[in-house]
Amino acid sequence: MKKIMLSATLLMLFSCATFAQNLEITISGIRNSKGKILLMIESGNLKTPNKYISEITGKSCNFVLNNIQEGTYKISAFHDENGNYEIDKDEKGIPTEGFILKTIKINKTDLASKKDTKIGTKLFYPKTAE
Repeated sequence: MKKIMLSATLLMLFSCATFAQNLEITISGIRNSKGKILLMIESGNLKTPNKYISEITGKSCNFVLNNIQEGTYKISAFHDENGNYEIDKDEKGIPTEGFILKTIKINKTDLASKKDTKIGTKLFYPKTAE
């Protein structure tokens, strides 16, 4: 009986491990190379949001998140041009730095493909920003 329980446990752990992969996020449309891109990803599976910072190379930047599980993820990012780690806003509360807000769903079909999931998104700079 112990062997059956151990086998079942190992099988369950192995099958869970096969349904995890990397998520590659490419952010484009960056207007200049000042500052950094700050990214935050939230999920019902995570107790606290994961935060990432990347240097800017050219007009885009990449993030690779390891061992992504099935679920819905909220992604937010902004171009911190002045290095204060806050999204700056004008007197009306409109962001003056580029940003994105995006929700993605990762399902078992995506994970079963055994390929990394890749998404691309472009920063939005409000017209009031210069």
